[in-house]
Amino acid sequence: MSDRQQNQTLRNNDKKIQPDEQSSSSSLARSGMPPSASSSSYEEQQPSMRSVAINPAASQHRTLLFNPPLKRVDPGTTTMAPLKTAASVPTSTVKQAPQLVDTKPMLTKKSLSDPVIGAAKKSKWNVLHSALKARPSPTPTTPCALPPPLKCTSRLVQYTSADIISGRIVTTLQARSIKAKYCKTAAKCRTLDFVKFYVRLYVVPGDEGEGGVLVELQRVSGDYMSFMYDCRAILDAAEGKEIIMDDSDYNNKSMYLRLPVSQMSFACNEDATLDHDLKTTQDEEDIINITSELLSSPQSDSNMLGMESLVSLVDANLTSKSTAILAAKRLACTRHESGNGPFSLHNYAMSLIIYEDDHADYDDDESSLEEDATSSSMNVSLTRSIAEHTRRLRTHALIALSNALDLLNSEKILCDTISASKQWYASVLIPSLIGYVKSASTNPYDATLAARCLNSLAMCSKMFALTMKNSEGCKNIGGGGGCLSALERAGEIGRDEFELLLRDVERCQSTLLGC
Repeated sequence: MSDRQQNQTLRNNDKKIQPDEQSSSSSLARSGMPPSASSSSYEEQQPSMRSVAINPAASQHRTLLFNPPLKRVDPGTTTMAPLKTAASVPTSTVKQAPQLVDTKPMLTKKSLSDPVIGAAKKSKWNVLHSALKARPSPTPTTPCALPPPLKCTSRLVQYTSADIISGRIVTTLQARSIKAKYCKTAAKCRTLDFVKFYVRLYVVPGDEGEGGVLVELQRVSGDYMSFMYDCRAILDAAEGKEIIMDDSDYNNKSMYLRLPVSQMSFACNEDATLDHDLKTTQDEEDIINITSELLSSPQSDSNMLGMESLVSLVDANLTSKSTAILAAKRLACTRHESGNGPFSLHNYAMSLIIYEDDHADYDDDESSLEEDATSSSMNVSLTRSIAEHTRRLRTHALIALSNALDLLNSEKILCDTISASKQWYASVLIPSLIGYVKSASTNPYDATLAARCLNSLAMCSKMFALTMKNSEGCKNIGGGGGCLSALERAGEIGRDEFELLLRDVERCQSTLLGC
């Protein structure tokens, strides 16, 4: 294109622009704006006109307690920025949210990082979640590695780590006075009713909502009903449920008898035609003599049955009160007026308590704990079987003695019953009972029963109380091996492991300090 043609094109474009400017000036004049207004000033007013025209929330008048920061949002939305914290608002204008009473936290994924939900502050059994293994299945080499899991004795806990679950189990075992020893992922337990069982933790892999931690209990020996009574409580606690303890849990009362036999209708019946109604002392003597025959038998199983019978005879909740008092007298004193015949209940029971001074716990040897807890082998050596049998006889003797002393003390006849044997009690029996209290770490239940016996003797006679307080090491509670220092150490063990021990130790301490 030549230079002449380019100049002609520019002149034509200038002529087209001039009518457009005149039309725009005339439109400004009709709108009331001065012609001198520039395009830049017009564009500065455009954002405010646009916000008024298209923002629907501008016409809504709301009273806000806060001044939220400005935030650009899409047109037509009513989304507001987060409000400020309640600390910046006057308390007179803020309504407090209603508080929920007796609510339990739901087990969600948050529980994996929340150690507060159901876990003890200091647990003796800290199980690492990464250390859990899957439950072993039978193989050709080990066809019966573990029995199949049962729904009644196992439970899958989801959204909770293993350390929190183990902490809940430890707290429940302590509250129910169940002695336990722990290894990596298993615990070996023994209840007050001589029920033995294992607690094992396994990991169950799976997607969300399917996997978790499998808590499994396996009974080794003992009464099935007593096992299930504790099993349900342990599994509920593992899930984080609230466990309600009743009087039988704390005082080791019978699960089956909620009313003393002496208060039952058949025992209160005054009909003389009833053949089973005990009317004479000779009938009561005959019942006690049956127990004596069992204890004097050379058969070990008969001896165990006789000790269990003796425990029931001196318990007023399990037999008539008159029979219990008579059996308690024969147990507490050798020179009872009725006579013990050729066999002495007192000598048999006291020999178990005094001469069985080896308080080692053969059944829970830590060297074989992990191996036993992770296998199904129930083979027990003859030595351990004999030791277990003797230990159970000794524990039954302590139960019978504690029941007898408590019953006679409640009837205000303990001092008269043992008046001829006070010196023997002070010099022989009391030191032996203090030795049981010292062994609370290995045998907490025997220490509990010994503390109960010491409490009854201290309440009976001030001479017994002074004997306990003046024994070696008692004046300096911080050291030595006397009664008060032993009770203090046993109380610490009970606070961590055995609730029943703590209760009886506190009663005995209160009695001794009050004398």
